[in-house]
Amino acid sequence: KKSASNPNLLSNKTMAAIVIGKMVLMPVLGILSCWILSLWWKIPDEIDEPFWLVCMIVFLTPTANNVMVMVELSGSGSKEGIARSIGWQYAVAPVILSLSVTATVGMAMSMGGS
Repeated sequence: KKSASNPNLLSNKTMAAIVIGKMVLMPVLGILSCWILSLWWKIPDEIDEPFWLVCMIVFLTPTANNVMVMVELSGSGSKEGIARSIGWQYAVAPVILSLSVTATVGMAMSMGGS
């Protein structure tokens, strides 16, 4: 719920949705889109595993570059809500990021041609 002392803060439900969207759904969509792309686009064997890893890793990291878009979408213009959102993402990052990076490395290796 929104704080009575600061009604501009995003609710906990919104924070959870942001974290799930950025830390769970985005990696899944990124891995799937790279896998589909790998079916149509042949990368040279010398660089295929690192190439796919870099392509997928972009989707895994917590929000940092999208902060201004999130501030605008919150409608409040306050930085406190965005700070909380980033804090929540970094709080779950040790577990979720470890799992998603492990899955991504495995997927990149399986997408490699050698």
